[in-house]
Amino acid sequence: MKPLVNKDSMDQQTTEYQILDKAIAAIQREAGLRFTIINTDTTLYDKRVDAIIQMTADEINNGAKKGKTLFVEIKKWANQANIGAIINQINRISEAGNQGLFVADYINPKMGERLKEAGIQFMDAVGNAYINQPPIYIYIKGNKLEKEFITEQKTKTGKAFQPTGMKVVFAFLRNKALINAPYRQIADQAQVALGTVGWVIRDLIAQGFILEGINKKQRKLADVDGLLNKWVEAYPYKLKEKYMIGRFTADDPFWWEGINAEEFNALWGGEVAAAKTTDYLNPKHATVYIKKENVRGFLKMARLRKAEAHERPNMQIDLIEPFWNIEFKGENDIETNEHVDLAPPIITYADLIETGDARNLDAAKRLRENHIR
Repeated sequence: MKPLVNKDSMDQQTTEYQILDKAIAAIQREAGLRFTIINTDTTLYDKRVDAIIQMTADEINNGAKKGKTLFVEIKKWANQANIGAIINQINRISEAGNQGLFVADYINPKMGERLKEAGIQFMDAVGNAYINQPPIYIYIKGNKLEKEFITEQKTKTGKAFQPTGMKVVFAFLRNKALINAPYRQIADQAQVALGTVGWVIRDLIAQGFILEGINKKQRKLADVDGLLNKWVEAYPYKLKEKYMIGRFTADDPFWWEGINAEEFNALWGGEVAAAKTTDYLNPKHATVYIKKENVRGFLKMARLRKAEAHERPNMQIDLIEPFWNIEFKGENDIETNEHVDLAPPIITYADLIETGDARNLDAAKRLRENHIR
């Protein structure tokens, strides 16, 4: 088996490396720091990285024969991306003492400050950067994105990561055996139109996430780790926001402890789900997946009130309509009687990653290791 590659995926890869080239040139121009590209599109302990770069040795005044090596994640349109997912991806690269680096077309000052606070090194194509490699420390912000660079980056987004396609990808991530099921069964489980399945599979083949046999009768998911990362990154904006019912708040920070979600056919996601499975978090925010017809009773029972648009509540509660069949249990779902009121672990994982909060990211890591196969 081997992945099929089309021109769109090759163009996307080429554009990412153009961003890296521009970022390397920009940091040399702004700070005199030089990098050499050692490798591209490679793996590090089973984790895919876009590139490996190395500081030139004379940048480090400590007698080293080789400069520091950094493992790079490249992103287009970074300011539209899920910053929690970015922080999580770089943290995963940086495990076991490795040094991760986030490279993007443009990082605005607000995003740059948040990345810096999280300890994430970065640089962009216009010279904004945060590099902390003692004795070198660089923090540059305020450079603007060039108009011609914006035009250059306009490429087609894969259909598999549009809202309807993401439902199919989610179904595959929950049940990997589904990849070889009849299209009608896939459509039914993903709750999409039958015609959707074919173009999602073709797009995933083109992106290298599905391998197809010579006779095209057998398919296999490839780079499941990368597929999960990409789905989680897109989830807040492509699916979660689309199914948002409303944002609420409560005066009692422990309001959720006395609520039986099953009574309303609802599922806990986010911090509450993590607290129930790990005893690690004290939830400040809650995510509840609930059908619209059950919302009124839930609000009354939980004594929740609508959060005003200008309000920044201490206790934030998001009610989301589930986009999946909540009766189905996948191979990655927690199926014990103790936790029947929880959303699938992939959903909870995505909720936690979205926040970018350090404790939530740590809880997400535990969830991924223990409950997402």
